Amino acid sequence: MSRAKVELIPWDPNSPDHFTRLVDQRIKCGWASEQVPQWQDYQRSGFKCIYWLVLSPDDPDREARLAKLVSEYPKEKDPITDTADSIRATPRTPTEALFHPVGHISLDVDSPAAACLNLPIPKDHVYWIKTLYVSFALQSSGIARAAMDLIESMATSEPLCAKTLMLDTVSKEDQLRKESIVVAQGKLPPTPTQAWYERRGYKLIHTENNFYGFPEKDQDGNPVIRRTVFLRRDLV
Repeated sequence: MSRAKVELIPWDPNSPDHFTRLVDQRIKCGWASEQVPQWQDYQRSGFKCIYWLVLSPDDPDREARLAKLVSEYPKEKDPITDTADSIRATPRTPTEALFHPVGHISLDVDSPAAACLNLPIPKDHVYWIKTLYVSFALQSSGIARAAMDLIESMATSEPLCAKTLMLDTVSKEDQLRKESIVVAQGKLPPTPTQAWYERRGYKLIHTENNFYGFPEKDQDGNPVIRRTVFLRRDLV
């Protein structure tokens, strides 16, 4: 197949369909499904800007990819409607178009949980890329790359004018160990997520043990340390 072409459509925190689909995708992702109610308030205030990843009509393999998605995840066969009437706390006119989300990504103004780490980052013009998820049915098709290209371009353009982008993910060593198979639903990535971001120019600035508190255990039932890495990319 050709490399995927993607569009971003804002998540509507007031839509039951949008809410349910995001919870379902977070469950498939393996974490943070319980945080979606809190994200509703964050989305309304503009603190979080969650976008659906949607295959573009210009993607020549769009129908084949959607068929693969529905084949593996029948619950996602029904499209949802573009109904978000604001993004970044700014009014927008929804298109009312139907679409099939194949994942999601968020561009946040801060990461409050990381404040206690005193990370070496500027105080201004910093944005966090969070909660990137691509359906397991469509991974390795270029969707994540296309989504990152779009979100990075959005961050550096007006009115945001970001100068630094931040993100966090599991360390590449921990992601590849056997205990992580549970978190990844039995599908280890061909390339560790940390290494994938580093190839995009993100640099490691901090490592924190058990930052998200995943209750992983080894075969003997002993707790396993899971390291979160914080990556920074300076744009200017």
